[in-house]
Amino acid sequence: MIKAEIGKRIRNIRNSKGYSQEKFAQICGIDRTYIAGVEAGKRNISLENLYKIAQGFDMSLAELCDYEAPIRKNIILTINGDPFLLRSDTDITPQIAEELEIICDCAFDEDCAISIASGLSPEELAEKSQYDIAGYFQKAVEQELGIKVTFLAINAELLINC
Repeated sequence: MIKAEIGKRIRNIRNSKGYSQEKFAQICGIDRTYIAGVEAGKRNISLENLYKIAQGFDMSLAELCDYEAPIRKNIILTINGDPFLLRSDTDITPQIAEELEIICDCAFDEDCAISIASGLSPEELAEKSQYDIAGYFQKAVEQELGIKVTFLAINAELLINC
């Protein structure tokens, strides 16, 4: 029973990320037939290989085994040096992540989606706060990719006294 559950979870995550079994096996350094057997619930998976699979997904073992967690609906973006959590209403596939990067990378170009969504020139946009830019980015993503996203500022300061 547990073999079938973990196999199904691995297959669902692999598919959501757009990987074929062959491509994912290369990423993990595991034979494709082994991945197929695990996904079919026919192979006992060692902790070492489970760890390799989690690493291939850029997840921890805990995330991989958390059946109630969404596959991937959150990513962290940096806007003007400040980290923001981008939360999506749909799974963020590698293709969507690549599109988000493109929108982010050209943020201050003349014909960029963010400039178009904001109605501002790149110079005017550069003068806005990171929170305003995040709002324009949110609007641009919705217009360009058709997905609803929200941004949350991350306050990552932590003071530890030893």
